[in-house]
Amino acid sequence: MTKPTIHDVARAAGVSIKTVSRVLNGEPKASAATREKVMEAVSALNYSPNLSARSLSGLRNYMMAFVLGGEAEKPSLSLQNEYIAALQVGAVTAAKEAGYHLLVEPLGMAAEGFKERARRMIAMPAVDGFIFMPGLADHPDMLELLIQRPGTYVRVSPGRDVPSLPATVRINDYQAAFDMTRHLLDLGHRRIAFVQGLPGYGSAELRFEAFRDAMAQVGGHDPALLRPGAYSLQSGREAAESLLSLPTLPTAIFAANDAMAMGVMAVAHRRGIRVPDQLSVAGIDDIPMAAAVWPTLTTVRQPLTAMGAAAAQYIIARSQGRHDTPPPATFRHELVVRESTAPPQG
Repeated sequence: MTKPTIHDVARAAGVSIKTVSRVLNGEPKASAATREKVMEAVSALNYSPNLSARSLSGLRNYMMAFVLGGEAEKPSLSLQNEYIAALQVGAVTAAKEAGYHLLVEPLGMAAEGFKERARRMIAMPAVDGFIFMPGLADHPDMLELLIQRPGTYVRVSPGRDVPSLPATVRINDYQAAFDMTRHLLDLGHRRIAFVQGLPGYGSAELRFEAFRDAMAQVGGHDPALLRPGAYSLQSGREAAESLLSLPTLPTAIFAANDAMAMGVMAVAHRRGIRVPDQLSVAGIDDIPMAAAVWPTLTTVRQPLTAMGAAAAQYIIARSQGRHDTPPPATFRHELVVRESTAPPQG
């Protein structure tokens, strides 16, 4: 079968070759409707530009994409965005220092046509590399596409290791959650509740596994003290409403991220339950708000800005032909003990 050419794409889209070239190179002159037609033709024909020829000519686009996950196509404002913002600050700073641009792209995983939109996005030759946020980093459809189309990809906090996609930025999520659970146990807590993260997120699975394993050292966890969560403030509130309505309250609640932990604290305050005197609360991530709420939140610090910078620097190195650049290493985490945890009373 003859390999499709740019002429075939132009005919299928009903535009000129120059317009196809502009769209594929990310130039702003083409309208959104024209870009859509061109990318539909690219996808239908399975067209792939001669990227090796571009590389040999020394041509680089000086652009990388920072791809947001989440359920919706349009990200909403939330505390979880502080996590994303810290990663983005690191990435954009490293990009600008090297003369690159950072393109922020939302790609809602539950929105209709996810796989096709993802296929079109990674087919854009104007982008030198892609940084995929949690959720996307483990999404089966996304992984299938990335494996099928070799390129420069960095996955943030994945739970799955994929040999053909070695570049990741992460902490040891298992050890981070284990350390936090041990902190609560060392304070004397045994009736510890856990608010889980989003299903399908690698970090959520690892953090729950670590909580379960640490609790096993003191006889195991109580399944009645587990609650689902969605890494959001609201899901933390909902979990707390349920947990703090039990006949016998937990003495500590460990939420799988800071946003949910803050939701727990908000409900405790409203119910007149003193933190940490009557209830210890802990999270993971150390987003900026963790040090601003009252009482300040005990958490596990991820070096998010450094992680974002490392992802961008890896893409820059690869786009400049330094293909022996090793993938970023696992980053160290730090237990940050603040005012929201204390020994249980009585």
